[in-house]
Amino acid sequence: MSSYKPTPTQREFMLDDQYVRVLAGPVGGGKSVTCVHELVRLACGQAPNAKGVRRTRAVIVRNTADQLALTTRKTVFDWLPPGEAGVWKAVEKTFILMAALPDGTKVESEWIFIPLDTPDDVRKALSLETTFLWGNEARELHPEVVDGLLSRLNRFPSAKDGGPTRSCALFDTNMPDESTWWHDKMENPPSNWAVYKQPAAIIKPEKYVELYKEEPTDVLEDKDGNEWVVNPACDNYGHLPKSYYPNLIPGKSEDWLRVYLRSEYGRSLSGTPVYEKTFTFDFHVSETPLQYIRGESYPVIIGIDFGRTPAAVFKQRDPRGRILTLGEITSENMGIETFINTKLNPTIANRFPGATFLCAPDPAGFAKQQLNELSLVDVLKNAGFKCVRPPSNDPELRIQAVERLLNTQLEGKAMYLIDPSCEQLIKGFRYGYRYKIKKNGEMEDRPDKNEFSHVHDANQYADSVVDMNVRGVGMQRGRREIKKVAYTY
Repeated sequence: MSSYKPTPTQREFMLDDQYVRVLAGPVGGGKSVTCVHELVRLACGQAPNAKGVRRTRAVIVRNTADQLALTTRKTVFDWLPPGEAGVWKAVEKTFILMAALPDGTKVESEWIFIPLDTPDDVRKALSLETTFLWGNEARELHPEVVDGLLSRLNRFPSAKDGGPTRSCALFDTNMPDESTWWHDKMENPPSNWAVYKQPAAIIKPEKYVELYKEEPTDVLEDKDGNEWVVNPACDNYGHLPKSYYPNLIPGKSEDWLRVYLRSEYGRSLSGTPVYEKTFTFDFHVSETPLQYIRGESYPVIIGIDFGRTPAAVFKQRDPRGRILTLGEITSENMGIETFINTKLNPTIANRFPGATFLCAPDPAGFAKQQLNELSLVDVLKNAGFKCVRPPSNDPELRIQAVERLLNTQLEGKAMYLIDPSCEQLIKGFRYGYRYKIKKNGEMEDRPDKNEFSHVHDANQYADSVVDMNVRGVGMQRGRREIKKVAYTY
């Protein structure tokens, strides 16, 4: 077997002790090779039985027989040639890894290759007793099949033969689409899952300059005219031809590059993200937590959305002129008073001591309630908050305000920065806050009301106020007209 040296991401993946591990990233990142070597390492780690043999069984699955034969099995045999590293049983589609270890024990690991083309294939896979599972190109595997395969682990070797020393599942994949089962598992992994995302294979030229302190020499354009540079820090870069990634960029759409080269989730088919053309994760999301400024000179603007799912976003403009999105609050099924007492005030006390605040609430909240003649904004004022009315409640105008800020740069860097703790807001920017597609295939002219819309409405109210400040537009609505009247006794 040839020598193998994992990259930092691959090494962390291999040494993780979770029951299920996922390695996701660009094409050419060496994900499959990593899984092959991890299966070898796991097989060698099995405790020997009474005869000094370390026996294990792995089931290796791929969506189709052709994919399994042309890609998965080929990768295995490139590193573990039959006749040298073990025995290939073509009829059973089984490879027996065999090795003698320095301590005198032997490794015998049975690797069964199963496509999932037909119900018979699935039934066969779900009837095996296994030690390890490797799901190659996992995003193509059906969730029910994955759950069924996981139930077949910890079944080999039997207890009389010592049982499995360790049983686990490995999955490698290109990035799945947003709002899919795999996306949910990777973004919100169960407690016994670990997810590793490889570095992007291509990055924006400005990101290259930021990382490497020099101008790139080879800038390439995709079919939409977007500029990209190969990232030399991507996994497996040293083992690929230098022309590999440059040849994949021309003629490709941004959606294709996002999944296969940029290590990002594919766009959901349920709608187009509202900020698709103006938001860039690497550019607008800070790599480190953002710090707020105390005192009256730099008030923290709190954008607030009302309703039964109130949300708040905290912003501040720093001395450099940057707009910092410092934090977010989301909620479910509560009124504004409960939101203030249980969410807003505790966040202010714990996160922003010494700061001054100015609320930018939903303009609809300025209307008086019929029941008690109080408005929702009055509730905020009674709780001690100063409020300013955002200039418009028109979604299109609010979105335009956010986009103006997103598009503005300071010395070649983003003027608009988001703290990485704003998870719901960031997910909305990336994919969740989107225009809904009608049944006839056309796009709605207003964003869909979903779990991301409340925090984004709050963000727009705050940004509308900040945008006016940036453009030098005062909050006053113009001078009150003074009319001359005749003086009479």
